[in-house]
Amino acid sequence: MRVSLRKANALQEALAEAVKSTPKTQREVDVLNTVMWKPEINNVQTRYFDEVRGKLDMVNVRFTIRQLVSTANAECGVSDLLTELASTDSAIITIQRFIVQQSAREKDEILEKKRERKLARVDNPEYDGYMEMEVSVIGKEDRNHWENKVKELRRKKATINDQLLELNIRTDIELPTFVEEVLRKENLI
Repeated sequence: MRVSLRKANALQEALAEAVKSTPKTQREVDVLNTVMWKPEINNVQTRYFDEVRGKLDMVNVRFTIRQLVSTANAECGVSDLLTELASTDSAIITIQRFIVQQSAREKDEILEKKRERKLARVDNPEYDGYMEMEVSVIGKEDRNHWENKVKELRRKKATINDQLLELNIRTDIELPTFVEEVLRKENLI
């Protein structure tokens, strides 16, 4: 049976949810209200362990699919695109954190006037001896440049996401027979 990478991912998620679900068979038997309690324990125990074995089969199938997807991702270029996407995301975050989200420096003329006023305070007899004027090293032009760079990186990210979607739909993997059998048994296909 052939499935797309996208379908394979959905199957993996469905398997993970099915494995997490509580077994339908009880883990305990009320021995006080059951006359034939010994055979009942054995029956429930058999059903319970069969269910757990079924969950283990689903775990095996899930990671078999994961391995097939991993191989296909490497062969068709998805892994490379995911690396490029992560790199692009990291660049966007870095630029935003250290440049775009920081305050920009005012024009030099404005700074000069503010600086002169501050320096004039030194001559004031009430001057307390403390004076500081912090100025951002990021100019407005610099900030505009980096904001444009972020827009460019976001366009690149959208292109990569489009390429990933196309590859995930277009690329198929062949599921082994035992995988298909477990998926059918669990009503996942």
